[in-house]
Amino acid sequence: MDERESNRQVQARVVSEGVASGDRLVEEGKLAEAADVYWNLLNRGFQDRGINYAPRRCLSSDKYQRIANKVRDVVSRLAPRRMEKGYFLDERQSYGDSIERGALRLFLVSNQYDLYIDYAYEYAVNELQERDIYGELAGMVNRRREDLERIRDSGTVYEAQGFQNDQTPLLDEELAAFDKLANFEEKLKAHLAPLYPKITDHLLAEEATHFDDAMKTDGLMPKGQMFGQSNDVLKRGIRRLREHPAELARLRARANARGNVLMTQKQHEGNALITQMQYQQAENYFEMAENDEAAAKAEQLAEAQSDSVIKNVEASVKAVVEKMQKSDEEKATFQDEADEMAAEFGFDLED
Repeated sequence: MDERESNRQVQARVVSEGVASGDRLVEEGKLAEAADVYWNLLNRGFQDRGINYAPRRCLSSDKYQRIANKVRDVVSRLAPRRMEKGYFLDERQSYGDSIERGALRLFLVSNQYDLYIDYAYEYAVNELQERDIYGELAGMVNRRREDLERIRDSGTVYEAQGFQNDQTPLLDEELAAFDKLANFEEKLKAHLAPLYPKITDHLLAEEATHFDDAMKTDGLMPKGQMFGQSNDVLKRGIRRLREHPAELARLRARANARGNVLMTQKQHEGNALITQMQYQQAENYFEMAENDEAAAKAEQLAEAQSDSVIKNVEASVKAVVEKMQKSDEEKATFQDEADEMAAEFGFDLED
């Protein structure tokens, strides 16, 4: 009995035991655990009596097909439950838990590639307002293809080592991955590309509301708060769309335009503090727009306005102090005159 024959015997026993274990888990309602057991029989090596065995398939195709069918059946029950809870990616459901396969991973490991593509596209669109997820989705696809490639090519490697290549071919549904998942990331990006301008449109509309409110509002505090909200929207958009140059340019152009407005349209000429605040906000907008020259100019004007405000405050305080001192002097003079009159007429003002 050669080494390859020994491997076949061992694998037959391990597969039989694994299938029985998976079936028991299904009966107990432990679908996630069962899916892992079945999937590992198809895709992972195993250890038996201290010896590690690579995932080289050397049993009949029928045996692997039955296991693949079991994976698909379990996933068809498990994946909808995961999606109902919003679990599309592999994640821990609570702190300290083990990582569970999300619905998308389950579709991949059960060779349901059409479902994976459909739901991955939908998930990427739903997440688009907050983040780009295509990299992670493409990574899942690449890892699945690598698993299948390793199994597909293992027979050739074994043959190169001088052993007879009796590797069992991949199942047709597994081989379909190489066609259906080809260029997945590029196709997904192309699907998402028309949606990014809509994100920018939404951000610009939200920003315009805050900016317009600020321009129409009186009062230093509410005005500054609304300008701050306008700033925050643009900053969030720039951070979100930093990998999309065309949309980034639109957001920076809006920021630059806002800075120019605040530099040229002075509101409340009599309120030096509001003028100072406008210069400071203009500086913030120009910094977002990466207009360093304009930002520096706005900073200078804000500092100059601040100096003017301080001088005005100092002058006002000085005037108040002088008035108070003058009042004290007048009061003292009046008291002296009153004392003289009281003495002259013989009155005692203390009584």
